[in-house]
Order: sequence, then C-alpha cells, then structure tokens
Amino acid sequence: MNNPSIKDNIITISTINKMNFKEVKAYRNRIQTFISKELNNYTISVDVKLSEDNSKKSYLDSKDKLEIIIKDNKNIGLLIDELRLRI
Repeated sequence: MNNPSIKDNIITISTINKMNFKEVKAYRNRIQTFISKELNNYTISVDVKLSEDNSKKSYLDSKDKLEIIIKDNKNIGLLIDELRLRI
C-alpha cells in the first residue's frame, strides 16, 4: 500500500492489488469515522483507489528471470559456468 494523499479534505488511499483494495474498501467507513472523530473534523472523507502500477516488468519465462538475476549478481553467472549448469 502507498502512503495516503490528502487534498481538499479528501484522504486518498491507494492500494496495490485487488485483494488489498477490497479489504481497505470494507474498512473505509470505520477509517473515516475514526479520523473525523480524532481530528474533530467531520468534513473529511476517505477515498480508496486501486493504483495501476505498470512499472513492474513481467518476465516471460525462467530464462528471462535468470538473466535479470545474473545482471544483478555476477557471482551467480560464474557459479553456473563453473558447475556447467544447463538452464
């Protein structure tokens, strides 16, 4: 979950997946009631949104994943070469 943003008495909670969205959406009224009561501000509203994060790359297969791992850690590539592993 991302940090909530506040603009014009609207608190927006961004969730990272559908499951998280459903859970937070179910508690939205409780969250709003709590915040309003604690801050003594009953004009505040809470909005829950599903963030569409397209920055994550989806890998096609195991070979693509291994190439990324080797790029991040050269020792893995050396180990594969030394042990003559076939991937």
